[in-house]
Amino acid sequence: MLFNSNIRLIVEVTALSIMPEYTPEQLQVIHHPRGHAKVSAAAGSGKTATLIARVIELLRRGADARRLRVLMFNRSAREDFQQRLSAALHQHGIATTVSVQTFHSAGYRLLQRLEQEEIVPRRRLLTEQWRIRALARAALENALGQSTSLATLEDEDIDTFLGFIDVVKADIRPVSEVYADAANLLGEALPEHYVAAYQAFEEQCSEQRVRTLNDLVHRPVQELIADQGLAERFRNQLDHLIIDEYQDVNEAQQQLIRCVAGERAEVMVVGDPDQCVYQWRGARPEYIVRRFGEDFSGASEYLLPHTFRFGHAVALLGNHSVAHNRQRDGKLCLAAPGTPQTEVERRRDDDPQLYRSIIAEHLNSGGKLADIAVLVRLYSLGAAAELELLEAGVPFTLEGRESLFQRREVRALLGYLRYAAGRLGERLSDGSAPAELLGEMLMLPLAGLRRSEARDVARGFSPSGLPLGRYLNTIAAELPAWKARRLRQRSSFLSDLSHFHLTDPAVDVLDEVLDGLNIYAAIAQSGGSAEVASDRAMICAALRRFAIEGGWELGDFLERCDELIAKALEWQRQPPADAVCITSIHRAKGLQWPIVVVPGLTEGSFPYLANGANAATLEAERRLFYVAITRAQQRLYLVHPHDRHLEKVIASQGKRRFDLSKSKASRFLAEACPQASVNAAVAIAQGRPPPAGSMTKIVKSYADQLANEIDHAANQ
Repeated sequence: MLFNSNIRLIVEVTALSIMPEYTPEQLQVIHHPRGHAKVSAAAGSGKTATLIARVIELLRRGADARRLRVLMFNRSAREDFQQRLSAALHQHGIATTVSVQTFHSAGYRLLQRLEQEEIVPRRRLLTEQWRIRALARAALENALGQSTSLATLEDEDIDTFLGFIDVVKADIRPVSEVYADAANLLGEALPEHYVAAYQAFEEQCSEQRVRTLNDLVHRPVQELIADQGLAERFRNQLDHLIIDEYQDVNEAQQQLIRCVAGERAEVMVVGDPDQCVYQWRGARPEYIVRRFGEDFSGASEYLLPHTFRFGHAVALLGNHSVAHNRQRDGKLCLAAPGTPQTEVERRRDDDPQLYRSIIAEHLNSGGKLADIAVLVRLYSLGAAAELELLEAGVPFTLEGRESLFQRREVRALLGYLRYAAGRLGERLSDGSAPAELLGEMLMLPLAGLRRSEARDVARGFSPSGLPLGRYLNTIAAELPAWKARRLRQRSSFLSDLSHFHLTDPAVDVLDEVLDGLNIYAAIAQSGGSAEVASDRAMICAALRRFAIEGGWELGDFLERCDELIAKALEWQRQPPADAVCITSIHRAKGLQWPIVVVPGLTEGSFPYLANGANAATLEAERRLFYVAITRAQQRLYLVHPHDRHLEKVIASQGKRRFDLSKSKASRFLAEACPQASVNAAVAIAQGRPPPAGSMTKIVKSYADQLANEIDHAANQ
């Protein structure tokens, strides 16, 4: 039976009736009898409330709170869970406390024991990022040796190398084996010197008697794996172990779980393979899909398929998109009865009023700016939103990255434009001195100098009293031949910029810089990951689009940029109470907003595929898309380029094949079947069967499952 004639009445009664505190599926988890258990929980399924109820149920059964442990993935999640658990314990009159830890704190306690017993040497935990980066830089320089490559060692190189260290510390294999597998883990090949650099990094940490955060799990696990007798001493000290966000575990954490649990503890894990998005730190969906069952045999399996966050349209969009992945458990996410319908709209990215119209519509309906989030795959994809909101005077916060005008590549480009306009000697509206811009100009592209050398050269410019070209040639005379040649080339290029005037189109000057200095090629070769290079290049392209769309002359463009820089600085210094949030999809995981905008749905940007598509990287990108769209509660906006082929595929509601060679837009838009999803969602909400034209396999399964639940509820 698919849908019966009484479905409208049943849906309305179900939505309006007083629902029990927990769903039947949640109650199954809460009252799980004995043994290990794996819970696959959809986005917004109330898993935190379910886990809290599970802890209370265990205590009611007589479980010893001292032998019950809850593991979370980060401090904010731990603190939120601890507060909610404490309130629930008080409400139920249970006068005890339960240990809620992060993986890092659990590993740290174990490491302290090992230090006390002198099994591992005592070391200080190094948390200052600048010190860690200094160690990483020294390790890279040690591995590279004395070569011209040192001149190209930039912040991006440090970031990528630190990412590699994280991947190694997330594993238990030797560094050489992890390196050999790096292309599969990270989606791109890494420099050959990374193994030697890693070993140099570890030697420095040993000499300075320090360890970093990722050692807190890695080091004790290595000790326990190497010494089974030692491991036995730390096993079987718990009766119950509960782990949240299990889809995010890596191999080191999995081994820690195995060691702590031993043969005694009953382990319950909760997670969603469709939301596994931290592969760069070793997380893979196979842990929840397969490994848990292998390492903890006989585990019961439960589903929490109902979401209380969004309606049928987003649920169907998400189900369609991840159905193309193999590394998953095959569950459907279902909008719970009574969940408000979430509207889905597609918008073109060439609309100059895109964000203003979205915001105006929401504010006119009584909403707030803080209800709106722009979730980006790469931060450069949020540049259009930044610029439009700055132009409109709409406050926003940018979380996890500096603003557009603080990006080094943008500051370098503005430096060249200001030089062409005869304004390099003036401070920017954010107070930046001319030397700061000149330093960035000498690094994009590299003028043969390290960053510290470029800063020294830049600081000496104003005191010299010389024209910039003559000053650089003077400095070049004191440098080795190859550095001198590159600095003189930069001086010559700057001389060529002098023929521009304030009334010339800003984009012409910008193109002269981008093309004359081969900026995009320089960024691609600058080191760091391919993803970082793509992000930097796209930021440059965003500034160019801004210059084109405004049609500004050079002088007016620089004036307008100064105004926007001042406005961005004002919001940064005193963040507005009510502001649009621009952040990455990775950082948005676990959060939700009434209005979500997902820009940049262009093939090559999202999905972002550094070196072409392989199965693992494409599946990871799909999971990111799934996480992005499932943050929306009231309305979801999908932003993409105009694409006739895409429109034909979408109109076919899953019946026409999407051809990558004919499309600019992201394949995810076609895979998600937006028209079929929305049409089916409207029908289901109205108590009607989905239209025949919208009846994809996912829609049919979704409708069947809902109908079965309704029939079951009616027969109770």
